Amino acid sequence: MLRAERETTARERRMGSFMAAVEPGTEPFRACYGPWSVVLGASEGLGEAFARDAAGRGLNVVVAARRAGPIESVAAALRSDFGVEARAAVLDLGSPDFLAGLRPVTDDVDVGLVIFNGTGSFVGPFLDEGRDHASEQVAINVEAPITCCDHFGRSMVERGRGGIVLMGSGAGVAGTAGLAVYSATKAFMLTLAQALHEEWRARGIDVLGVVGPAIDTPNFRRSFDHDPNQLPRPAMSPDEVAVEVLDALGHEMEMMPGAANHEGYRMLSAMPRIDQARALSATFAATQRSES
Repeated sequence: MLRAERETTARERRMGSFMAAVEPGTEPFRACYGPWSVVLGASEGLGEAFARDAAGRGLNVVVAARRAGPIESVAAALRSDFGVEARAAVLDLGSPDFLAGLRPVTDDVDVGLVIFNGTGSFVGPFLDEGRDHASEQVAINVEAPITCCDHFGRSMVERGRGGIVLMGSGAGVAGTAGLAVYSATKAFMLTLAQALHEEWRARGIDVLGVVGPAIDTPNFRRSFDHDPNQLPRPAMSPDEVAVEVLDALGHEMEMMPGAANHEGYRMLSAMPRIDQARALSATFAATQRSES
């Protein structure tokens, strides 16, 4: 039996075992990944789009971010627009004790889906970033996903169902000059997703690593002084990405959103490692606005 067939069969078994606890007419997505989801990094852009898409599929949502005002507004909109329950958690994913801000709103509910969308980044030469800021990126992009997968993964494995999405980046496919620590930490996130997919898929847990393309979010515009005309592909909308990612959960180990991106990603993946790094570095350099 092919891997895709095995994973589909396992997914159908999980759905069947949980359907009795789900109201008639509820979508199968909720049967696999409900009743509650957690979206980390959800105050705007892609995280907000993930939260809205999860709510649209019938899941209650816990949204988490650093800024109290925006994240409370996102939760209120989910309740108003979709009629689901929504809770907000104010926390900093760069803090080693961020779970202390998350557990009060998640310990009393059944979390079936976790979407890790938080990210730390720096654009520029490696030596310009400094050790402290680089360590902040490691805390957000490496330590926090480990903490989330450990915390929520334990209860998911015990239940025998659930899903985790780790939002990586195309820069994590290989080292990218100008994004040294960012690309290294995003590579870690993608590799973690691959490993957990293989460890947990036979136990009913779907783990998906996302090779993020350029996405037109407020954070993308703030972080990257890019020339839109030099991007290999137009930046995708957050809503498009959220739908494609959650549609792929349970069917793929790793994916890159955007049909127009698939061929380029396939070609990049087939290159020798040094050619991957040089291609990504050259592409990134070409998108940066000149100093003049």
